[in-house]
Amino acid sequence: MRLLALVPVLLPLVPASAQEKIDFDKQIAPLLVSRCIECHGPDKDKGDLRLDQKAFALPEEDSTIVPGKPDESEFVHRIELPAGDDDIMPAKGEPLTEAQRKLLRQWVAEGAEWPENGDKAIAALLEAKSIPKIKFELPELQAGEQAEIERTIAALRARGAVVQQVAADTEAIDVNFSLLRDKVGDAEARLLLPLAKRLVWLDLSRTALTDEGAAHLGKLTELRRLAVAKTKVGDASFQSFAKLPHLQVVNAYGTGLGDAGLLALAKSASLQKVYAWQSQVTEGGAAAAREANAKLALDTGDYAEARLAAAEKEIAEREAAKKAEAEKAAAEVQTKDGGPINEKCPVSGKAVDAAFFVDFDGKRIGFCCGKCKAAFEKNPKKFADKLPK
Repeated sequence: MRLLALVPVLLPLVPASAQEKIDFDKQIAPLLVSRCIECHGPDKDKGDLRLDQKAFALPEEDSTIVPGKPDESEFVHRIELPAGDDDIMPAKGEPLTEAQRKLLRQWVAEGAEWPENGDKAIAALLEAKSIPKIKFELPELQAGEQAEIERTIAALRARGAVVQQVAADTEAIDVNFSLLRDKVGDAEARLLLPLAKRLVWLDLSRTALTDEGAAHLGKLTELRRLAVAKTKVGDASFQSFAKLPHLQVVNAYGTGLGDAGLLALAKSASLQKVYAWQSQVTEGGAAAAREANAKLALDTGDYAEARLAAAEKEIAEREAAKKAEAEKAAAEVQTKDGGPINEKCPVSGKAVDAAFFVDFDGKRIGFCCGKCKAAFEKNPKKFADKLPK
């Protein structure tokens, strides 16, 4: 989610008002287009988040926008993070203004209403901002094929798939099954075959797809982007995908992609990028693929492992520092006025925390927490027999 660098904001932001309900078309759509959709739209769905259509922005499950509950919405949390935070949205460019943040929070609080014409409103704004159009050279359809395509699209939508044209001025089709997860499998992959001359983007991530269903994908000769992340697709399938003449991007995160499949993909004349994090690809296999195709953008997630290791190290160092500080404080209390006479809390039996103590009968008594300290002060005699003699 970042600023569209080449295009100025053409529509003014209408301030939110506690008395006036948010107007999606006039207030929310322009803001999403100007600050969000370049990273969370049809060309790029960073973090698996798309904000250009209601079906993606407000799915039935695992939505980052929780209508009516801004404090439970990851979307609101991210835009309200302080500047400089690694997770702030937009990730690049200036943070949203206070007015913009309040506007989006109010919209979510009011139920995140996305009217029927909301998708069209966003599409019109994208068109007005002259975002470069995506063009495809597609083969001509034979008699009866258009009718079969329309029947197939209706059948896929009936099963819950998101099926749409990539852009208003092209017949190229985008099919997304990822929102349905394991409700979709090999049978749905076979249903795609009548779309072979028009299907250019396909997302089957997190579905129950196996090599059996993936065999049908090798017949979808117009595919440019294919996402099968977190499926049971193996090396043989990726070797088949490598034969697709126009394939440019493959997302194989968390799959059975191995060195042989990756090398086959690398030798593809059209392929530009492969996501292979948490796959079966080895360091040697990645090196061989890069040697075979120096222009291939291969993402094996090495940076992610490094970041996780750094985070774990930071947490460990922070905990060690807290422990050292607590031990130092305890030592200071022991030195001053003799410190507590007990090592175990007389109420809970747990180790004493130097921050909690009372002076009783001329002696300093330590406790593990404020709750135990309060219990002792309420009835000291009840715990007196648990104190050192």
